[in-house]
Amino acid sequence: MTLRLAVRHDGSTSASADERIGIHPRMLTGIGAQPRQQARVNHRGTTALFTLIPDDDTEDDTIRITEGGCRRLGAEPGQTVILDPRCIATAMTEEEAEKEGEFIERLEDDGRHHRLVVLAPHGGAIETRTDQQAEQVVASLGSCDSTLWACKGWRPVGNAYRAWHISSSDLSVHSFPLLRSLSARRFQWALSFHGYRGNDVLIGGLAPAPRKSDVRDAIAKALDGSGICVRLAEPGERHSGESPSNLVNRLTIDAAGGIQIEQSRPARTVHGRAIAAAVSEVYDTWIATDNCR
Repeated sequence: MTLRLAVRHDGSTSASADERIGIHPRMLTGIGAQPRQQARVNHRGTTALFTLIPDDDTEDDTIRITEGGCRRLGAEPGQTVILDPRCIATAMTEEEAEKEGEFIERLEDDGRHHRLVVLAPHGGAIETRTDQQAEQVVASLGSCDSTLWACKGWRPVGNAYRAWHISSSDLSVHSFPLLRSLSARRFQWALSFHGYRGNDVLIGGLAPAPRKSDVRDAIAKALDGSGICVRLAEPGERHSGESPSNLVNRLTIDAAGGIQIEQSRPARTVHGRAIAAAVSEVYDTWIATDNCR
């Protein structure tokens, strides 16, 4: 579907605003999409993923986008773009997706347990090594007690983050078929690996503070001598992962068991395996304790 770009000036300074586009509800219905679903927008061969926000003030042939969103596409206001409600490449292997600069979804799940779901929504080259950390935790704990859900994205010219990153609070089950298969099932715990531009390792989410402290202490021990600070995110701090709409919280019972780990690039690339091993030990202890009750 071909549409025009109109710049949206809403005063928002959040990074997630550049990942959203306004679209008239009639257009959402016309393409068979749900509000806040993800879709691809393409401009002259450059593709980026956006969240569709219903906007009654937008004309039928127009989508409203921030200036930052325009930069993601290398486009200018008034230019035309192609809107594609498809989110992921469903038939590609990981090797093919990396070669083609694509975005894929992966799931490892026995379909039965309600223990732990481990998430890496920004794997591949989006937030490097996070998917490998999630895979390491699930491999360590086993399929009877843990489930893996991951997305992986690449871009031929680099900066996969610009093309494929969507805030965890915006991720829609309507855009990810494998995630949708988990959405009716609630887990006792959820764990999500992320990367960010800060210098520390932040432990966030809506899990109880003692649980988050256990994870913080284990990672701090694993990183002892590295110079990397490991701390609990402050309430209201960016990257705190405390929103109930954050996927890591949404998938847990009563939205109260999610732990989000935000990591600097050195933490992920140099110490990623040590961090994953430390976290695995914590959850292994919790699972064993719960089994003894």
